[in-house]
Amino acid sequence: MNRLALLGRLAGNVYVSGLLLAVLGIAVGYLVFFQVYPGKPKIGIIDIPFTVITDNSAFEIGAHLDYVSRDDSIKAVVIRLTSPGGGAAPSEHLFFETRSLSQKKPVVMVMNELVASGGYMMSLGATYTFAKPSSFVGNVGVILSPLPPVLPGAPNESDGFSGPFKLDGGSRRDYMRLADQLKQSFGALVRIQRGDRLVISQEELLSGRIYSGIEGVRLGLVDDIGGDADAIEKAASLAGISNYELVDVNTEVSRIFNEKRNRISEPLTNTTTEEITALLTLLLDASENAGQPLEGLEGQIGLLMARVLDRPLLSRAGRQSQEGALPEFPLKITGPNVYFLYVGPTQESR
Repeated sequence: MNRLALLGRLAGNVYVSGLLLAVLGIAVGYLVFFQVYPGKPKIGIIDIPFTVITDNSAFEIGAHLDYVSRDDSIKAVVIRLTSPGGGAAPSEHLFFETRSLSQKKPVVMVMNELVASGGYMMSLGATYTFAKPSSFVGNVGVILSPLPPVLPGAPNESDGFSGPFKLDGGSRRDYMRLADQLKQSFGALVRIQRGDRLVISQEELLSGRIYSGIEGVRLGLVDDIGGDADAIEKAASLAGISNYELVDVNTEVSRIFNEKRNRISEPLTNTTTEEITALLTLLLDASENAGQPLEGLEGQIGLLMARVLDRPLLSRAGRQSQEGALPEFPLKITGPNVYFLYVGPTQESR
């Protein structure tokens, strides 16, 4: 009872009650500002200029998609795309990444000058697509190059192999069958993703034709005709937001990359003279010893650089050419590459 009476007297004190009200006001303000109203919602803008899809470009585009996926303040995404496609596996990777993102938040794709083959495959993962009237879209199909010769060469008698196709992976007919299989798979993906919106026969879809944006909308390959403003408005509508801000995702990803690069190079400013001298000595010894290849010292140099940067690094010694991995093997390791790629009408005239 004495404690309650003491608390009552303190609460009745003007200074104490004022302090309590101030603390309560700060707490309520914090909850309202950071929890109830955390700020304006955002729409992320990703700009992909003319880009052939390779492992490297797919990795870079994937970093942009990952950024908007992780940022909860970004409620919708607009992707501005121009691409003739590229490698089959990287194109499929970007489709899966785009589809995964669209399952978390709306993704609206703006097809600019050219979105064909693997580029069009990527767009299939979006929630909604716009094209310009003069955009080129479509070109569903696959390229395998180079194919094995019609008449296979005679095997080297000094080599033994376990099967007739161990060296080439298959005959020319096998690879043509593989190309048809991949074409059918691409066509099935279009059918699944576009659904009832698609108004085109399977035969025409798989012919590899390219269409204008107007034709693409009419055939159901694209949802609507429009540009950036239409896409932003659509993204906001799909996300159910208003009074939003736009985020330049390209700039933000570049900023993060530069910050990480600076953190890696920063320890160089604290490198001791002894460490730099040791590194230079290794390099000079390698250059003076003509009989000793530099690759033999890359592991040591990599370890020293790791100490200099105070970070684990992957040494270039781990990247081997065929000559380094199989120095006595007589054959060149190669094989057909698979592309979802639009090569354009000029290819036919060559």
